[in-house]
Amino acid sequence: MKYGETFQAQSVPQWAPYNVDYNELKNLIKVHTTKDQAQAIAIPGQADSHLERFEALFFNELSNQHDRVDLFVKSKADEVHRRLQYLQKLVVKLLARCADSAAIGKPMSSKRREKFARYDIQIERCGEDIRSLQRFTAAQRMAFHKILKKYKKWTGSRALGERFNDEILGNPKSFVRRDFEPLSSEYTSLINTLRASSPDGSGPETPSISRRGSRRQSTQIQTQPQTPQGYWNEYDHGSEVEGNESYTIYINPDEESFPGSKTFAYVFAEVKKPFGKVKEWLSPKSSPGERQPLITNGNESYFNEQRSTIDTDDDGAYASSSDFPTGYAAHYATFPSVRDQKHSQAREMLLNQTMFGSFGASLLFLLIAAILVATGKKKLRVEVDAGVIVGIVASLCFNMAAIGAVLGRQQDLGWLRRSLIAVTFVSICIFNGMLLVIVASTL
Repeated sequence: MKYGETFQAQSVPQWAPYNVDYNELKNLIKVHTTKDQAQAIAIPGQADSHLERFEALFFNELSNQHDRVDLFVKSKADEVHRRLQYLQKLVVKLLARCADSAAIGKPMSSKRREKFARYDIQIERCGEDIRSLQRFTAAQRMAFHKILKKYKKWTGSRALGERFNDEILGNPKSFVRRDFEPLSSEYTSLINTLRASSPDGSGPETPSISRRGSRRQSTQIQTQPQTPQGYWNEYDHGSEVEGNESYTIYINPDEESFPGSKTFAYVFAEVKKPFGKVKEWLSPKSSPGERQPLITNGNESYFNEQRSTIDTDDDGAYASSSDFPTGYAAHYATFPSVRDQKHSQAREMLLNQTMFGSFGASLLFLLIAAILVATGKKKLRVEVDAGVIVGIVASLCFNMAAIGAVLGRQQDLGWLRRSLIAVTFVSICIFNGMLLVIVASTL
């Protein structure tokens, strides 16, 4: 098997776009040279100008290929290094919090156990990238060696290989000279520190970085099976049908969904959003612990559940109470109450505006009804009485809506405001009753 076919497999498949263009370089040699060109009879003292021009051109192409691969290797190595540094800060912070909790005899929460597993997976991914970098670098080094060997075979010239090895590959800054041992040591130290402090006290054995073909020994992530489509055709793309060739569309009769169901569900969800917000404003908030029994059969008690909701294990949980937004009260020194207070304030404001608007509309209809009673003509008495009755009914409805908005408020109103609301409600009812008596007397 030719090396050009095995080169992709020896390298890292997902990084194939960054490989050396081995086949292009090989074709470039074949186009500009003939095999065993050095065996031809040459004039003594006269150099081959065509070979010199191609050698200069080919050297520049090799240099560009090297610089492109070198840039990718350096960028990827720096990326892995930054990821390890970031994970190291997270691990140090997590271990410090675990030590503080252990000092006061507090058991480790499930959230922190999940963080141990999540950090282990992320660090192990860094280890996989380091192993991939070593494999990728070795494959590119071998590709350059093979292409220089092929150039020597077809031209018989050693000058290009010696120059490229001295100026490019021999440069200490070249990616083929890069030492991944510090990066491997950083990964090994971090993964061992995390697994040594894991809740179960033992983690999977750290795989060797330099060992080829090593398999990942950490927690395996199971991929979710793909959901079958509701309908399809035998061609993935319509352009694949040639001429008048027919194709078949199959619809599963047992499928619960139908064509366009996702679009319909999306539109329905967008329409429901405004109603959901209004419902959230009007519905009272309640914490999960309010409906929990005080005495439980399990090991966890009501008060332990309350403490677990306070232990957020985030950076915000350790902030000072001075960082609260102005205008909000600090309930149990927890930041999530700020969001609840915002919703509560918006709800109270909406109900307050509804109350004032309803009282205003009720007074307006009462005024219209009173004007009709005072200025109505006798010839149009039936029409006037009908208008007065409609105005009275509308006034009473808005008056009841205002009282409903007042009763729906959770904020404690002062005695003065309660008195004013009660006087307004009773006055509107009395005046509407008087108008009804006047209308009834004229019938």
